[in-house]
Amino acid sequence: MKKLINLFLTLIFILCINIYTYADDEITVLVNNTPVVSEQKPVMLNGNVYVPLRPVAEAMGCEVTWIQAAKTANIKNLTTIVSFQVDNTKITKLERSDENKSSIQEINAAPKNINGSVYLPLRAMAESFGAKVGWDQSTKTAMIMLSESISYAGNKMLSTFCGNGIKQRYDGDLDKMQLLSPESIDIAADGTIYISDGGVIRKISNSKSETVEFEPSYITSSVARCYGNDVYFLTNAFENEEGVKYYGIVKLSGSSADGVFLTEALYSRINDFQIDSKGNIYLIFNNVGVGKTYLGRLNIQTQNVDYLKEIDDGFGCMAIDDSDNIYLGNTIKGSIYYYNVPEGTLKLCSGVDEQTKFVDGSNEETFFYEPKAMEYSDGYLYIVDYNLVRRLAVNGGVALNSETLAGKLTAETDPQTVNGPAKEAAIAPSNIMDIAVSGGRIYLTDPKNAVIRAID
Repeated sequence: MKKLINLFLTLIFILCINIYTYADDEITVLVNNTPVVSEQKPVMLNGNVYVPLRPVAEAMGCEVTWIQAAKTANIKNLTTIVSFQVDNTKITKLERSDENKSSIQEINAAPKNINGSVYLPLRAMAESFGAKVGWDQSTKTAMIMLSESISYAGNKMLSTFCGNGIKQRYDGDLDKMQLLSPESIDIAADGTIYISDGGVIRKISNSKSETVEFEPSYITSSVARCYGNDVYFLTNAFENEEGVKYYGIVKLSGSSADGVFLTEALYSRINDFQIDSKGNIYLIFNNVGVGKTYLGRLNIQTQNVDYLKEIDDGFGCMAIDDSDNIYLGNTIKGSIYYYNVPEGTLKLCSGVDEQTKFVDGSNEETFFYEPKAMEYSDGYLYIVDYNLVRRLAVNGGVALNSETLAGKLTAETDPQTVNGPAKEAAIAPSNIMDIAVSGGRIYLTDPKNAVIRAID
């Protein structure tokens, strides 16, 4: 009897371990950056992510018909019908056209019935509809990206402007320059390029680089912005003698970093900042104390932020046009907004909130996925949209049309970066990429590969 009791307790212990392991390793599925919510949870079987049929298919914009007698699911959208049968590795795919051509294809894992629900191998299902699929092992996240319509502009090329991929700092001729982690970039009026590189400011002029030494040494840079030939940067948090963390915006004056705005890091965060033609500093300011995000203007005299407009927490990047009005990119909702400074009005400019996808064309057709960084130049917004560089023609807050300049859509979280023609070039996505435009050339920071890219 004791042996039976011990065996029973051991089985319960093992079962509890399995339950908690499953909870810790819960898989998240994103369709165009939006989580799929379902009572049936994704599972990992033999190295394949399996997902509940209906919730994921419907999140992809598909209609599902279940045929019980044949244990077959017909999944269809406007262009394609795919049939999956439980325990069968062959699928039937029909292209919905005048010819209605169908084909039988082999997939590497068969659909399963798990706890009374039909599950499909995620990759096979998504790729059968032309979607891109990625897997982030560190967060147990599967990503499905539906590319609706990407239109490339001209014959652009992606190349390496500086850096050789070796993550260290080395100054000299441009072809020998090395970077640690280039995060932010901007260009002064005289053409000097300033880079925030892993906390320090690097500058490039006359095809040579140098590291800017300044005091105090405990100040490190995050976002760099130019006004004329002056350089400002957002600092990372630092501690004073009492152990209180501060951060702010400083101006480089020779070898000195002069504080323009300093505040306690515990109570706020600046997502991005830009400077208009008159020297006004605008910023996306998250007030942690009240749990709200604002478009703000820095009051240099009072060292305070004047709140202009409460905005959505998803706004993460901004750009200022020739009329000193502001474009704001919502990284979470996939949209671009326009703030008219004199009128104090905020309106949607392009994209649709919470409809994240990649679509180029007229403004009525344009959608964005994840605008991470923006730069305005000569009537265009240049936008880092996940791992694509896109361009939106704008005029006074009115969007005209969009096109893609470089990058090949991928859902892989750490793809190899490949230079070359725009359609074939691969850009490794990062949350700390930045973009600058000068003389028709586009500069793009690539912190994952420790280089600066150029698009010509």
